[in-house]
Amino acid sequence: MDERVTTRAEFAEAVRGWAEELGKVVWEQVVEQGHTAEADGWLRERGAVMLRGMLGAAWTARSERLGVSGKCECGGALGFRQHQRWMVHTVLPGREVGVEVQYGQCERCHRGQVPVLAEMRVDEKGFTEGLQELALVAGVMEPYAVARDELLGRFAGVSVSVEKIERLVEREGQRAEQMLREPPAQGPAAQGAAVPGPCYVGIDGGMIFVEGRWQEAKLGCIYQARDRVELSATRTELMARQVVAVRGEPAALGALLWPRAQAAGIDERREVVVVGDGAPWIWNLAAEQFPKRVEILDWYHAKEHVSATARILYAEGTERSAQWRKEQLDRLWDDRVDEVIAGLRFLGAHQRRAAKRKAVEDLRRYLTTNRERMRYRTFREAGYQIGSGAAESAIGHVIQQRMKRAGMRWGAPGADHMLALRSVYRSLGVWDTFWRARA
Repeated sequence: MDERVTTRAEFAEAVRGWAEELGKVVWEQVVEQGHTAEADGWLRERGAVMLRGMLGAAWTARSERLGVSGKCECGGALGFRQHQRWMVHTVLPGREVGVEVQYGQCERCHRGQVPVLAEMRVDEKGFTEGLQELALVAGVMEPYAVARDELLGRFAGVSVSVEKIERLVEREGQRAEQMLREPPAQGPAAQGAAVPGPCYVGIDGGMIFVEGRWQEAKLGCIYQARDRVELSATRTELMARQVVAVRGEPAALGALLWPRAQAAGIDERREVVVVGDGAPWIWNLAAEQFPKRVEILDWYHAKEHVSATARILYAEGTERSAQWRKEQLDRLWDDRVDEVIAGLRFLGAHQRRAAKRKAVEDLRRYLTTNRERMRYRTFREAGYQIGSGAAESAIGHVIQQRMKRAGMRWGAPGADHMLALRSVYRSLGVWDTFWRARA
């Protein structure tokens, strides 16, 4: 459309014209020529042409209404200079929308101003806010080339370069890192409010290849008991959670863990159940972060340690191995960890082979170190969950699905930005808040 639309009547007339033309072609293609199999894809493409024209006309009219006036940031007066033709990139298939905008300039510093583009929050490359978010989410979900070709190109019908996706990840990744460090604006539960409990914190780690070597990313997954819903006898799902992952020492995770815990509703009054795999850094970090806590050694990891020792002592798959394993696990399940430790002390003293003695001693030391975290009957009777499935699932969702694929290599800044964005993306209900805050 060459002429600028400035009134509602002109806009309505233009829309009727596009709709009539599109309806005529659809009738001819589908009804008369029988192109039914191609109809949906074809209509998506042709319909987008109409929608882009409609949107361009509306934005042009909005530009005319806004005009150019007011003050520049430097204090100088803004004045109209000319109309300009801009190509704005949108989420509509085909992407580009032509807009006639009013261009102004500051009389003092001569900086150019396009008020309507500022109001639309279009970036320096002409991408609308919606397309920026779509491209960013695609890059957070998939490797950049796959995001470009499959998610954006094939499914969304828009063209975005790998370089643009990388720039979005860098820019918004820095903002995500900052958001994860800050406590929520509303803070934890109001003082004097009822304190439901408990709240769970699962802490774990996963490896990623950064700067030519494997490095551990440490992760915390925070949720409340009421957020865990049993879908079946063997399957549960979290309806809300906060997750945060970061490279570096435990202190790096600690700097982010408490703000995310506050976002999940934890304050100093809340009882916190910390579930971990037995790594000392997990319990040290928990002691620093949560003064009112219960520490539980994940039941799955306890079973794995007992099972590994059974295989070394009695060979994998043998009846004696299975029997010994069951006896130890039954005792652990029933709060009899001290009996297991005593039995291991006796068993180790009667092993001739060094490998078996070492296996028994390693298990005895592991159980002794974590004995107070293995009162599984007491924990169950108190209503506590004794597994760290939420944290292990978050490791897969946040780290492995995106950052640990075959042949994938990361630089340090890129890894940090992606970990922050994946943390926000996989914290249920947080992404929309994060994106809205950019305005």
